[in-house]
Amino acid sequence: MHCSRYVRGKPVSLLEEEEFLYYHQAKKAEHLDVKFVFEKEADNDVVLRVLSDALLSEQPYRVDEYSEVVEEWNSIREKATRMAIDEMLLPFLEGEMEQKLLDEAKQSVIYVSSFYFGKCGRAMYSRLEPAAFHPSEEQLEDEDDDVTRQVSRFFSHFIPPVPIARVQGEVRVMAIAYSPDMDEASFGVLVDQDGAVIDYCRMVHFLKRTGGYGPQGQLKSESMNFFKKFVERRRPHVIGLCGENLDAIRLRRDVEECLSNMVAEGELSRAPPVYIMDNEAAKVYMLSKSAMSEHSGYPPTLLQAISLARLLLDPLWEYAHLWNADEDIFCLGFHPLQSEISKEELSNVLARELINRVNEVGVDVNRCLEHPHTANLLQFVCGLGPRKATHLLKMLKQHDHLLESRTKLVTLCRMGPKVFMNCAGFIKIDTTRVAEKTDAYVEVLDGSRVHPETYEWARKMAVDALEVDDSADPTTALEEILQAPDRLKDLDLDAFAEELKRQGFGEKKATLYDISAELNHRYKDQRRPFIPLSDQELFTLLTKESKTSLVEEKRVCGVVTGVQFKKIPEDQRQAYISGQEHMQRIQESEYWECSFCRMPIISNKLYEHLQIRDSRKGGCPGIPVGIRVRLDNGISGFIPNKMISDKPESFKNPLERVKMNQPIYCRIIKLEPEKFSCLLSCRSSDLNKEPAANHDQYWDHDAEKEDIEKDRGAKMQKAECNFTHRQIVHPQFHNVSYREAQRMLGSKDTGDIVIRPSAKSNNRLTISWKITDGVVGNIDVEEHDKDDPSELGRRLTILGEEFDDLDEAIARFLYPMADLCRDVMSHKYYMDGTFSEERDKVEQKLRDEKRASPSRIPYTLTASRTYPAKFVLSYLARVKPCHEYISVTSEGLKFRQKFFPSLDQLLAWFKVHFREPPPGLNSELSV
Repeated sequence: MHCSRYVRGKPVSLLEEEEFLYYHQAKKAEHLDVKFVFEKEADNDVVLRVLSDALLSEQPYRVDEYSEVVEEWNSIREKATRMAIDEMLLPFLEGEMEQKLLDEAKQSVIYVSSFYFGKCGRAMYSRLEPAAFHPSEEQLEDEDDDVTRQVSRFFSHFIPPVPIARVQGEVRVMAIAYSPDMDEASFGVLVDQDGAVIDYCRMVHFLKRTGGYGPQGQLKSESMNFFKKFVERRRPHVIGLCGENLDAIRLRRDVEECLSNMVAEGELSRAPPVYIMDNEAAKVYMLSKSAMSEHSGYPPTLLQAISLARLLLDPLWEYAHLWNADEDIFCLGFHPLQSEISKEELSNVLARELINRVNEVGVDVNRCLEHPHTANLLQFVCGLGPRKATHLLKMLKQHDHLLESRTKLVTLCRMGPKVFMNCAGFIKIDTTRVAEKTDAYVEVLDGSRVHPETYEWARKMAVDALEVDDSADPTTALEEILQAPDRLKDLDLDAFAEELKRQGFGEKKATLYDISAELNHRYKDQRRPFIPLSDQELFTLLTKESKTSLVEEKRVCGVVTGVQFKKIPEDQRQAYISGQEHMQRIQESEYWECSFCRMPIISNKLYEHLQIRDSRKGGCPGIPVGIRVRLDNGISGFIPNKMISDKPESFKNPLERVKMNQPIYCRIIKLEPEKFSCLLSCRSSDLNKEPAANHDQYWDHDAEKEDIEKDRGAKMQKAECNFTHRQIVHPQFHNVSYREAQRMLGSKDTGDIVIRPSAKSNNRLTISWKITDGVVGNIDVEEHDKDDPSELGRRLTILGEEFDDLDEAIARFLYPMADLCRDVMSHKYYMDGTFSEERDKVEQKLRDEKRASPSRIPYTLTASRTYPAKFVLSYLARVKPCHEYISVTSEGLKFRQKFFPSLDQLLAWFKVHFREPPPGLNSELSV
């Protein structure tokens, strides 16, 4: 709502989708005031008339007679009509309009129409859209090679092979979950094709960095060895990694590197793919009661890993698992405005989406019996629901825990005819597994989408496709067709449909084609295959930043993490090593400045510094090209040298401008989501530049400007009153703020003072004293030995020097400083009315004087407005003007770390030593 908070006069017809729901939410939170105004454009399109004026313009109540009584009645009728419109009709219309807009906005979030879902429905659809994971043919072939290799190893070395426990078609999915807390252990878990937990491993130091020195690197290696042994023993087809934060990128790289090494060493034929996954649903399951009851004693991170593996295996199972009595499904976030929608409406949308997907895929009842975490699927089968699904499972558990055929739904479970006709086509039976467990006849069509009422048509199609006699066994023919479904292409299904229509079965052409497709591939999953998260989706998941929260030109805060170096060209390195090029010595010390990294190097280490290629062992890191920054959200940023300062030529090493671990404000120049990085700038010109605001078309700029002025005035007033009133008897003491003290000293002379309360503490005072027009200095006075917070302390200190009272402090500390200021400002080369910050004006004067008298070294004195009680001595000795500070203290004038009792003595010393550089400073301006 930031870009819409000053919208005014926007037609309601221009409100889009859920826009008004944001206004309503802000209104409830008392962040915005939303009003409706009924207006009608006049003929000139400029003057606007309210609705009441428009309705009364024709005066339908007026009687055209000329008498005093008639005019009075006309006036009364006009007032009554206007009252009815303004006080009754318009409020009713306003309430009705607001409710209508609110309903339409909610419908945009929930429903677009009766057949299409809104944004919550689409969000649920996208979560359920991926199909169940199945390993590729290449993975299965490589797995066979692994078995062969282990068998040959067994016969050659007589060592038992590592058990792979592979069954044809079995799926093994591994997931790794970690906590942001470095002290908590991470867990990897393996589930089979039914989502049952096979094994898990505990990796205590998985979150640590690879390649670190000391014990940290060793601990990381131990955890990766656990992972390596687990993968070698269990052979997962795919690995999912929870996308908790940006560490997931590094951890995925560690896992992929470990798998690549295993392939290179011959321990794996093919590395399983590693995907970063959204772990929102897994974290909900981790904290749910059902997780605690199903896996009691498991730590939360392991529970998250189990849910993550099942989400990768088949997300439909896990989201249906969250639809339970505790309503865990509503802990998921589908839309920012989800809280504004009633739970009943949201429940209807999510349930409808689950019903569509469950019936599209079908439900294996026997799997629901064996694996309770899939049992919640059954409630979404058409014709059942929670109660009938629970009753169905209860009836099957009381018998042999096996549903051999769909007919048992009626004979054993006592399902009514209507319920059976509704649900039978969506309940599938794994005929291969059932045949292994029972000797009874198993109907192969029970494992397809073919409805029992059309079984005879399917058998007829099989017999006709094989071109055998009608007396042939249709079951045998059907089994042959399932082995060779291509023979169904020769059938004339249109003629078959016409025959059925003639027999009174109605239009069944579409049904016959569906049966043919089903016999080609029974219960084929129509959902799309699993697709890894895109770069933008991964960026949003790991950084928790959206396209609107993190944009280019946004001002952000980060921490300096290091300097980025560029590799030294080999010819330049060799030129310095061979002595063809020489480095510069730092003044007359034993240190030399490296021409590449700009760091001071002791003279006997110069050769090693250039020869060693590893910077961690003392070698030259390279040419500094910028600084690295880590933003608050974890994204890495880079600031090139030219964007560190508006004057990049003023420094050679970026560390002259910034320090390590220093907080720094930057502006985003370019965002690179695929690299989780951005190009930044901390130049003053970029930071002070206001980004282009993406305001609404009907933005009220005048109201915004008025509020800004009010806010600025309120802040100034608060700052001025940010002190405690004191009870101090002194002619110069006033309970005023700094700004008021400035106004009081505006017409005073140099050295005049105002003593006022300090905004820092009740145990401090501030002496504001005038230096020159526009410059007021402040002296901080500490109070000690106080009986009452509002009274003056019996002992005062200024910069560690003690005084008995204010008069002594003024006489001994302030007056000497005022005398020195008057001494400087009365000098003939003092530029009255010009401040040191006006650098161009001062330098121009120096150049003019140098031009007029080349043999003379011109100099000037100016007061500093930025640093009160400081003056600047500017001089032109050669080509470039120099500027140095002179500090006014109670001990004298401080210049180049020396104190002088008068300006004349200071200038006399300067004229002798002006060629010497300021001590300890290489910058242009010294203090």
